[in-house]
Amino acid sequence: MKMKRTASGIVFDGFNYCLMVLIAFITLYPFWHLLVQSVLPYEEAIKSNFYLIPRKVTFEAYQYVFTNFQFFRSLVISVGVTVLGILYQLLITCMAAYSLTKKNLPGRNFLLFFIVFTMFFGGGLIPYYLLIKNLNLVGSLWVMVLPFAVNTFYLIIVKTSFSSLPVELEEAAFIDGAGYYRCFFRIVLPLSIPMLSTIGLFIAVGQWNNWFTPMLFLNERQDWPLALLLRDILVVNNTDFVRNGGMQPQRQLLSNSIKAAVAIVSILPIVAVYPFIQKYFVKGVMIGAVKS
Repeated sequence: MKMKRTASGIVFDGFNYCLMVLIAFITLYPFWHLLVQSVLPYEEAIKSNFYLIPRKVTFEAYQYVFTNFQFFRSLVISVGVTVLGILYQLLITCMAAYSLTKKNLPGRNFLLFFIVFTMFFGGGLIPYYLLIKNLNLVGSLWVMVLPFAVNTFYLIIVKTSFSSLPVELEEAAFIDGAGYYRCFFRIVLPLSIPMLSTIGLFIAVGQWNNWFTPMLFLNERQDWPLALLLRDILVVNNTDFVRNGGMQPQRQLLSNSIKAAVAIVSILPIVAVYPFIQKYFVKGVMIGAVKS
């Protein structure tokens, strides 16, 4: 039976719609501004700082970006580091979390205290740099993968999720002759796909946007990931990216469009991946939230 809407209800719904539209506009406009700026000719870009619909469109900035060897190399490095980082961190984090769910693990309480302790106290930047130097990782691309084996916050989430799984599943597997490794790879991980997808997304975003680590330990520009190259272009305002491409001096006026194009291209991979794991996201965030 359809309920009759009151005047106050209509006004309330209208206010909510207007508020949601305003919030959506405030959220999406910075991306739209970058997209429009990346396709604007220079003479149009300098007229106004507020763009809704471009009058003239040019793809010279994108053409230059995709034909620039440094950009392509940085993109490949970022993709490789992100994929390796996801697999590496998920494997180590899940194995550590699964071990900590076992109450018969020797020193379990001490290990949990030691792990949580690292969330609040750290050694500082200088000891961290000396550690990386002693491991001979300075100047190596592995410095963006190996030191990030475990994130304490992710470890606690994964442990909580594993603890919420029925114990009877493992007990039945043990009766059938399975061991801990088989239970882990055949039972625990398949049942935790929503949570693993969510944690994997968090790891991917962190790896993709990591510019601080390569800035400290990678001295060669050719080894820079896309995040550090983007920072060098936008924050430091380094025009070597433009000059190295052999552009004519008058065409350097397109550098703002190139900056916007690089920013758009660097955002696209994460945006493209998110829709495929969106169905797991809400369930993955909430799973294990009730049981501690």
